[in-house]
Amino acid sequence: MSARPNRREVLLSSAAVAAMPAAGGDLFVRPVLAQAAATRDVASSTAQIDAYMGAPVELVTAPNGAITNKKLLEGVEKVVWLKPTIEKPTDGIWVFGGYGLAPMTIIETDEGLIAFDTGDTKHDGELMFEALRTVSDKPVKAIIYGHSHTCFGAGVLAEGNTDLAIIGHPNLNAVVEQNAGGAPAYFPEIGPYITARAVIQFNGYMPDKGPDAYVVPTNLTKPESAFLPVNTPVEDGQEMTVLGVKMQFFTKYGSDDKVHTTVWLPERKILLTTMLWSSPPQLYSLRGDIFRDPREWIAGLKHNRDLQPEVLISAGCRPVVGKDEVYKVIEGYMDGASFVLDQTLRGILGGKGPDELRHLVRFPKYLDEIPNNLQNYGEISTYPPAIYYQCVGWYDNDAANLKPVSPQDEASRIVPLLGGRDKVLAAATDALNKKEYAWAAQLVNYLYRLDPQDEEVRKTKAEALRRMAYVSTGANDRGHLMSQALALEGKVTIPRLIPPPPEAIGASPTTFLNYFRVRIDPEKSGKTDKVLRFDFADSSSAGLHIRRAVAEFVLSPDEHYRKPDITLAMSGETWVKLYLSLATPNDLIASGEVEVTGDPAEAARLIDLFDRYVPEKAVVVPPAAFSSQR
Repeated sequence: MSARPNRREVLLSSAAVAAMPAAGGDLFVRPVLAQAAATRDVASSTAQIDAYMGAPVELVTAPNGAITNKKLLEGVEKVVWLKPTIEKPTDGIWVFGGYGLAPMTIIETDEGLIAFDTGDTKHDGELMFEALRTVSDKPVKAIIYGHSHTCFGAGVLAEGNTDLAIIGHPNLNAVVEQNAGGAPAYFPEIGPYITARAVIQFNGYMPDKGPDAYVVPTNLTKPESAFLPVNTPVEDGQEMTVLGVKMQFFTKYGSDDKVHTTVWLPERKILLTTMLWSSPPQLYSLRGDIFRDPREWIAGLKHNRDLQPEVLISAGCRPVVGKDEVYKVIEGYMDGASFVLDQTLRGILGGKGPDELRHLVRFPKYLDEIPNNLQNYGEISTYPPAIYYQCVGWYDNDAANLKPVSPQDEASRIVPLLGGRDKVLAAATDALNKKEYAWAAQLVNYLYRLDPQDEEVRKTKAEALRRMAYVSTGANDRGHLMSQALALEGKVTIPRLIPPPPEAIGASPTTFLNYFRVRIDPEKSGKTDKVLRFDFADSSSAGLHIRRAVAEFVLSPDEHYRKPDITLAMSGETWVKLYLSLATPNDLIASGEVEVTGDPAEAARLIDLFDRYVPEKAVVVPPAAFSSQR
């Protein structure tokens, strides 16, 4: 029996194969992927990324006056509602779409009504409940949450009834609570940054009407919550009869969050799912988010397909009716997701970096023609880089990019090479005239980095972004492009950070004390070595050990190897004031709201080592607003 090769031998033998000269003398054998992409059956109208660089695009005007890509306007109403609509895909079932980000489904029974999803906000719930009363006066007796994003109108539908069965994923309550402070982030400490970007994504800064308005209504209106916690958790495969309707629940797979519940009505072959959207699976959200594994979404779609439903009702698009049609739509949608994943991985094997991948991975025409593959929410050119960063990291394997100069330094060197400010600005204007909007934006950005207050530069950059927004099909892409154009023109103000709502901070003071640690300013802290203990009115305690440039969070001060130098006692409400910089440490100590054991002046100095929010610029959103949005 031969000895098993060790890791070093495997690596050396692999390196020897890789180093064998190719036909052209290249030491690395690379598939000619760029050429393959050029010859693939990709019509110019399907290569959305080319629209930003002069490819023919017909612009039209949406009903609200928005200038937009004709392809978007022609295809979007096939898969999503642009205005409030009640559909009845089959007997005894209504779907209420266009009242908010996601529809609500109602199943009628002799005993009452079952609601599947209830809206992203209390306001959504109010609108849909009012619409519900136009078709039925029966009470809602059970609510099923298919998704953690669409459970915030439930209290409206319940009409004060506390005996409702609230059915959902066993972890849904925890996810809603965890995300009460804003949009979810891999590192929750940066939640305020992600939340601020989420407001852009959800049309928070675009007008409702006019050429710069949104096209796909993804905006969140009045984001208050009427959430009711799950009281009837279900496991994957569990069967249950709900108000006389036999159901089976599946909780194994997720898409943009991990607490989905799919509902199967076996006697009627009806599937209620959250896997099928009106746009390709959003494998990356422009606001930033926790990685969305395409394999899990694809597996969920396979599961949906293999149930062979005759009616498919989704929280993300119009219903699909007919066994053959459901099969065609699901498989085409699933193949779109598989194509993006597999071609991204193929590109990585071919030596492509993240910026090259966004140009390589484009839908072939047959996938582009699947209605639900219309890129009306996100555009697939933004997904391959996210997959690359997840599986490889930021380094693109080109050593020239290993130690790049800073963006500011690059601009200061590039602009003189191009002939100075006026020539760069003229080149950007020329690119605009050629409809090479992406190139215009890139050129003018060099000047913007050098002088962001240059009015002519701001105007040119704004125009480049606006023109990109007009030709885009993705609602997220348009949101970021148009919002920043408006901000450059001084028409809107976009905050960099949106802090958590006060009630979330006050309800969990030790959690936010942990997040507070990342705000330490190492230039101010100098050689400080002090332990701060915080005793909160809810009987919780925690601490910060400030060691020069680092503030260690101390979960259990009584067990820390150092005793506290200073102890601060306060209510949750007072901690909110400190955390959000609504009052100075000196003022709160002087007023007695913060009780200090130790040196009060030193206590105030230590708190002042941490960055402050600027209260007049802070925008506080209710906790339900971006709980874990798409």
